Amino acid sequence: MTPGRRTLQFQDFQEIHADVERLLKGHTKLGAWSLSQVCDHLAATTRRAVETPADAPQDLSLRVGDARRDQVLTSGILPEGIPMPAGAAAPEDGDPREAAGRLREALAALEASPGPAAPHRLFGPLTKDQWRRLACIHCAHHLSFIIPADGGTV
Repeated sequence: MTPGRRTLQFQDFQEIHADVERLLKGHTKLGAWSLSQVCDHLAATTRRAVETPADAPQDLSLRVGDARRDQVLTSGILPEGIPMPAGAAAPEDGDPREAAGRLREALAALEASPGPAAPHRLFGPLTKDQWRRLACIHCAHHLSFIIPADGGTV
């Protein structure tokens, strides 16, 4: 784990929103991405989960299997260095408040949806509760690289 990263475990989307609001008051970054880039990446991947059609083509060779999926969902930890999907690029840097709004909207869309139709690119088919859990884990992973100015960890 990158030295200095926060240890985060979000139980619900409200905890994510509270952490982002705290970071908007002041922060430093450990990784390559700014808070704006992190929020836009999380918003884009969450929207993709809701908007990708069930019959969208997938590269099944990327699947990691049920045991690995269950390990991630149980531990709440994504390993560092998972490659982004083909064709995806790092988000452009922008206004962190606007990016935080896009993340809030994307998480609300996931919550309001009947559940993502398409399987996850690595973990395969997931229930809506598993998608919610994975969104919390994914947000915790990326937001752990952004350190609040007040020095706290959670």
